Amino acid sequence: MNRGWLIGTVMLVTAASAVILPQLAGLASSLPQHGAVETFGTSASVLGDDNLVDMINSIPFTLTVDSVGWDNGLLSLDLKVTGNDHEPRELYRNMASAISFAFQETGNVEQLLLRIVAEDKWLDSRRLLLAGDIRRGEWPPQLLYALQTAGNVPLSDRLKTGFRISESELWKKQFIYP
Repeated sequence: MNRGWLIGTVMLVTAASAVILPQLAGLASSLPQHGAVETFGTSASVLGDDNLVDMINSIPFTLTVDSVGWDNGLLSLDLKVTGNDHEPRELYRNMASAISFAFQETGNVEQLLLRIVAEDKWLDSRRLLLAGDIRRGEWPPQLLYALQTAGNVPLSDRLKTGFRISESELWKKQFIYP
């Protein structure tokens, strides 16, 4: 093969790639993403260090906020259970409220690390009950409704997989299979 022919072919392919690839990238971003959860309306709040406490306090939780953290799109939130008068449906609704806030009321939360912890005042300790690793756009909107209405039954595998929820042995023993 002629050396000039080879150089010409490489230059032609390079120029064509420079023109075609940006157009393909533009097409890919305009395609609908299945399972993506969009924020409602056009005025999604932007969560940041300066408004984190106020925005979290505006969520109508029935559980106490134990700790909260914010780091570049990652919101971590611990909700605390105290006493024995809580039912699974209450905890599921609190989880659903946190998920709704993170992904439907804000525009910049990409991941929510959510934990439900039980506080033992006698032993001055905390024990994990439920944990979720929820990410924007990786679950269908119907899952949020399913979590809100789950009742006092074990979570379905669909919910646990969609929201990456793990259950501790304490949760199973105290709340689900007492």
